[in-house]
Amino acid sequence: MKTLAIIGIGPRGLYALENLIFNLATSKKELNIIIFESSSTPGAGTVWDTKQPDSNWINITERALKDLNGRPEIEYLGVRFPSFPSYHKWSHFEQSPSQPDTFPPRHKIGTYLNERFNSIVKILRTQDYFTFITSKVNEISFKNRQLNLLTKPKNIKVDYVLLTIGHQPTKRSKQLISWHKHEEKNEDFIVFDNAYPVSKFDDIKNQTHLNIGMRGFGLAMIDVMRALVINNFGNFKILDTSTFKSKYEQKKQQHLKLIPFSLDGLPLVPKPLTPEIDSWFEPTSEEIKNFKSKIERTANGEKSVKNLDFLLKPISKIISRIFLDLKDKALEHDLEKDHLETIILIWLKSDEFKHQLIQDNTIPTYELIKVNIEMALGKRAITLDFCIGQVWRHCQPTLYKSLSHSTLDDDIIKDIISLDDSSKRYTYGPPVESMQQVLALVDANILTLDFINDPEIELTKKGWELKNRDHESHVATVMINSVLASPNVTEINSKLIKELLNDDLIQPVHSKLGIETSKDGKVISQNKEVPIYVLGRLVKGSVIGVDAILECFGERIEYWADEFVRQLD
Repeated sequence: MKTLAIIGIGPRGLYALENLIFNLATSKKELNIIIFESSSTPGAGTVWDTKQPDSNWINITERALKDLNGRPEIEYLGVRFPSFPSYHKWSHFEQSPSQPDTFPPRHKIGTYLNERFNSIVKILRTQDYFTFITSKVNEISFKNRQLNLLTKPKNIKVDYVLLTIGHQPTKRSKQLISWHKHEEKNEDFIVFDNAYPVSKFDDIKNQTHLNIGMRGFGLAMIDVMRALVINNFGNFKILDTSTFKSKYEQKKQQHLKLIPFSLDGLPLVPKPLTPEIDSWFEPTSEEIKNFKSKIERTANGEKSVKNLDFLLKPISKIISRIFLDLKDKALEHDLEKDHLETIILIWLKSDEFKHQLIQDNTIPTYELIKVNIEMALGKRAITLDFCIGQVWRHCQPTLYKSLSHSTLDDDIIKDIISLDDSSKRYTYGPPVESMQQVLALVDANILTLDFINDPEIELTKKGWELKNRDHESHVATVMINSVLASPNVTEINSKLIKELLNDDLIQPVHSKLGIETSKDGKVISQNKEVPIYVLGRLVKGSVIGVDAILECFGERIEYWADEFVRQLD
């Protein structure tokens, strides 16, 4: 009997295991299964760890988790595996269209995932064909048609490997290397390479004399911000439940200063407050169907392309229709649909394009955040760029599904991913409450936005001196990197991945992207047929759209399991 090792049991690994058992049961085939997971919360993994604090929130609405479906009952080799409910049924989720969307703490999702994992694995543990190993796999070699897994306490030979290992450490940037060298010069200087887990900041969160520089102005920065300021000295209080306007109440005075900064200084745009407001930006089912048909014809090689117009033109038509239908909810204008499409197309190609319908991002950051909040609340006329971002979010699932494993040139794929990543300021935006908290900390003189836009950073005897364009300066003694590295496989600092690259068992789809795989997840290797499959973040490029929780429970995992079992001897 053949043996499969699944390395990494976060959400994707969990769903892969469930679908594997389902397809084995349907086909009546047998297989030895070994799973490797070193975290204390299998099924959830590190991102959804059940022990993380309440201050780490998910960034998609709980309403959107309607597609996190349950597991059906499975009977395999005379053993019954019970069904498990959908997330909405498990959490007893209810919401009216006028109620604000909810964004629960990540540990709540993690609890669901961990319980779902335990419900199937407690039965698998009683079976001879299943082994669960709580350790890491450090190296994989391939010889005589078998894969050898180097792990503690012994090496294990298997016939197939499925990698679902998610986020991996990456090489330090030149800037981070220089910061660490500077850190060595003074015992009071501290550098944190990454944002998670936020428990690493426990030793500094109640020190009130610190100036903390925060590299990045995204979702991870907000998690770190909350972790640092919800402390013995203060906490947030909601002043208005209809807008989540907040105040940072200090129980006693503290001299903490948070100094976030990024390359462009642009803040995240919060998602619409309620399902009703969000529906303003939702394409019709017919529009999505036509959009899918048009981009798939190109993605499947029916015609060659040299730019992204095959994608941008059809989505511009959808956006222009929606913006026109907003009527008095949007900025006033007298443009016809064709003219509006042209403006949308130009902005998508260059977000530096200026127009009266496009939000002026050069206004003070504090005011810009307020403007974005008011649009998300439906209390301010919608700008065209806000509309573009929200419509793009609704189109993303179709875009991801249609363009993954396409025949498009590698450079076109890279451009699509770059464009989609740039949209995440809108599409992956936080809840309104998060941005209200940013404003509350500015009002409390705890957080400053004066250095947000690409400050000059000088290494001095006092620490890191940040200087802005107005020649103002602030010195930080702690630097936190909250920028999450993109999954460029050549930059990954994991021994497992580096050895696979060195042995030519995997190859990148592009020099700046992830591992190249076929549609069934099998790696494409230059030199040999290698029985290694990869699902998830590490295949960014072969697959478009890898970071969302719902992608972990999608058709790609189902397709892998179906094809793997079908081809199983």
